[in-house]
Amino acid sequence: MESNESDKIQKSLEEYLILLKNRSNQHENELMIQLSSCPTTLHPLELIDQRLKEFVRLHHIDLVRTVNYQKHKLKYIIYEKRLFNQLSSYHLAEVQRQAIDQITTIRKKQLKIFEDLTIFEQRILCHSLPKTFDDIPIFTYQNLFGNEANKIMQELKRRKLNDQLKNYELKLQDYEDLYQTEINIFESKLIQTSLNHQHIQADIFMTLLKCYLSHYTNRLIRQIRYKEACVHVKLVRRHHRHLLSKQQIVDVYPQIIVDVPKISLNRIQLDYLSKSGPNYIRSNQSSLHSYKHQEKHVQEEHKNIMNVITRYLIREHHIPLTATIIRKFSQQLETSLHQQYMIPLSYLNIYRTRKEFKLMKSIQHRLKKGNYILRETDKSGIFHIGTSVDYEKKAEAYRQKTGAYIELDSNPLWSVFDKVILLLNDLRSKKYILSWQLDKMMPKRDTVQLAYLYFIPKPHKAGTPLRPIVSSKNMPTTGISKFLDKIIRPIFDKHARSTTIIDGVDLIHRLEAYTTNGYLKPKTYLCTFDITDLYKMLPQEESLDILIEFLVQHGYQKVQNIPIDIIRKLALIVIKENVFVYEKKFYRQVIEGAMNSAFTLTLANIFMWKWQRQLVHRLDVSKEIYGRYVDDIFFTSNDSLESTDQVLDEANNFHPNIKRVQQIGRNVPFLDVFIQNSNRVLKTSVYHKEAAEPYVVPFGSDHPGHVFRNTVDTAITRAVRYSTTLSEFEEEIRQMKLMFLYNGYPPRHIHRQLTTLFSKYLSKYFILPMLNNSDDFNYLRHQLLTTSTATTYDKVTRTSATNLTHGKNIQNHNLQPTDNNNFTTRKRLIIHLRHEKRLANNRRYIHELWSHTFHQTEIMNTVLIIGTYLNHNLKQELTTKMIKRIPNERSDKQGKTQPVTDKRTHNSQAQLSSD
Repeated sequence: MESNESDKIQKSLEEYLILLKNRSNQHENELMIQLSSCPTTLHPLELIDQRLKEFVRLHHIDLVRTVNYQKHKLKYIIYEKRLFNQLSSYHLAEVQRQAIDQITTIRKKQLKIFEDLTIFEQRILCHSLPKTFDDIPIFTYQNLFGNEANKIMQELKRRKLNDQLKNYELKLQDYEDLYQTEINIFESKLIQTSLNHQHIQADIFMTLLKCYLSHYTNRLIRQIRYKEACVHVKLVRRHHRHLLSKQQIVDVYPQIIVDVPKISLNRIQLDYLSKSGPNYIRSNQSSLHSYKHQEKHVQEEHKNIMNVITRYLIREHHIPLTATIIRKFSQQLETSLHQQYMIPLSYLNIYRTRKEFKLMKSIQHRLKKGNYILRETDKSGIFHIGTSVDYEKKAEAYRQKTGAYIELDSNPLWSVFDKVILLLNDLRSKKYILSWQLDKMMPKRDTVQLAYLYFIPKPHKAGTPLRPIVSSKNMPTTGISKFLDKIIRPIFDKHARSTTIIDGVDLIHRLEAYTTNGYLKPKTYLCTFDITDLYKMLPQEESLDILIEFLVQHGYQKVQNIPIDIIRKLALIVIKENVFVYEKKFYRQVIEGAMNSAFTLTLANIFMWKWQRQLVHRLDVSKEIYGRYVDDIFFTSNDSLESTDQVLDEANNFHPNIKRVQQIGRNVPFLDVFIQNSNRVLKTSVYHKEAAEPYVVPFGSDHPGHVFRNTVDTAITRAVRYSTTLSEFEEEIRQMKLMFLYNGYPPRHIHRQLTTLFSKYLSKYFILPMLNNSDDFNYLRHQLLTTSTATTYDKVTRTSATNLTHGKNIQNHNLQPTDNNNFTTRKRLIIHLRHEKRLANNRRYIHELWSHTFHQTEIMNTVLIIGTYLNHNLKQELTTKMIKRIPNERSDKQGKTQPVTDKRTHNSQAQLSSD
């Protein structure tokens, strides 16, 4: 008996020892993994000491913050009780006490609605909607609508969310109105009482009462915010559990479109692609690199920054490269960059960074294994997954249908390169172009690359057709294309301004002027049409003839001293030498314009200038509006519907290539504006295309903070500008809130931006930042409409530049800048840094280093502007390479055409290299 027990004990001990050994091995493996991420050599003691001090400082800040929060909380409670005691010291009638209780009760009920609203917003934010939204049976809609069932259900849910949000806001506003009414009634009665009883001082009492109610409200709001944070954590956990379930529901959030019968990606991977979208950037990507690789990042960034700074200091301040001040700045900059790159991340940040990296890699692997193609959609801006077989079939059908491309036998890259070099050298030798113009257009042998063709899906159309895109970023003709666009587009913008619609605000200005002048009548028709496939219908030779006609008609025989016949030669090589690779085959485009070429848009605009002249003249005579934005055209008509149709039919015959899709009525959309003629009353609002999805840059993306602020501000500003009435504005703001919640923007971030814009019009005791007064809204709208948009500013700037250099003998030195602003007249130096969340302090440190190093020198008059460059987003990481590796080496070693440079060019290049 005893021997059996001893055997059992021995066996259990052995098993326990084995367990301990396994655990020990596991911990050793984990330590080895962690050791691999550690540097091979220890940091200097000064650096370790500095990091320890920083660690202590951060913990001290956290402790002080906690203590201050508790201290302020206690102060608020004490102060609120003191106010209540002061109020209690007044001898009020029972009716007055009941009135105060009634006011407090109203506020409490209002805040209960506010609490429900915050929880509702958190549910949307955390992808954890109430069950009532997910209990809609999907199978019923699938039987009725087939493949469209998901889209229909998604739209129904979004409308339901909008209605629920509107219901909360209306209740809050009703309680706010009731609250203000009760306070006003109480104050008026108190004033009447104080006239008969001097011992009651109405003004002092009302000040105390409002102060007490304000503190009471703020205390309840802080409690709601604390509860909101707790609920947020619970909802996030619930969403993670939900991802592991197999329940099929239709989400309201932007969803990836899977055009594959059976996809090998799991639910977590699909949810990640849906929630993140093409513009999402994984956080702290470089932190996963090895210590050696991060050292390389530091050296490259330091070198790039110092190259820009030293060139500027040599050029503008004549400081030699070997100056002590430059060497000192360089050393301190390198130390600062090194410290920022090597600061270890917190455990949570490390976990998130590694998790996202593994998830991205697993998606990459499954896409490649399943032979899937991942692309961003044409209109909605979300991801689409299709099969490579389907893409190839549709691409081949497109080539057969259009006949726009012919296949070539060999790689045409170097043939085009030689033609460009020969043309530019010939023009320079005959002095048709200047040296600096040659430099702008001359392709670089080491960076030149053949253009490639790829397709993006259009899921909003039946059968999901493909749209062809030619990427010609590094083609030999790219420099010429960009140069021609830069010198000719401002000329077009200047002379075609009256028929060009810049953006929605520009159109609203024209419509308001049209209405003010009395031209808008109840019978006025609003007409829009768009030119089908503008780039595809562009005839190559004819468009160049129209370009020359446009320049001659406006008095240009030369543009920046280049004769117009030479401009035609340059434009011809851009259009004719449009070659590219697709699936290891080479093609030349023989008809249509070169898509994605900088000059093609300008050429298309000038072609449309010729086409629209008769229509513009006819509408000008009758004082109607006519405006065009690329291939979208808007005009008004007071003729009958039959006459308007006839005008459009005649316009359609101006050129055989022009085909249009038109819309005529009292209510029409144009660009992102919805326009209504409501019995001579002009109404406008924001228009959302059916194909568009509520997708913006996700809040969790590793973008700079100003990107998220600007995204919200732009949406709010557009809503104010486009909405004619307060009710239309409120509806747009609700849709905007939902869109940002879908993309992970915290409600308080949205409210903060609204509060900033509405600060002048909000009461001191507001709960939600809402405009309630139509007069306030109209005044704000007027203010924003009179402010130039960024698009308008860019176009005006280009036109101003044309006025200086269009070749009509205007001397540049006679035109002096009129801006007296100190910031705009100071010299600027722009440098760029890598942006990551862990490197967020780099900008501040460099500004401090700049001020410290160049203090009390004339260099401090320079405005240092620090821009950022971003890591790759998901679209760049997951989109398969659109071009197979094609060797750029020349097969012929003899007869290479070399670009010629005059003596001045050699000198300038030598100077730059020495800098």
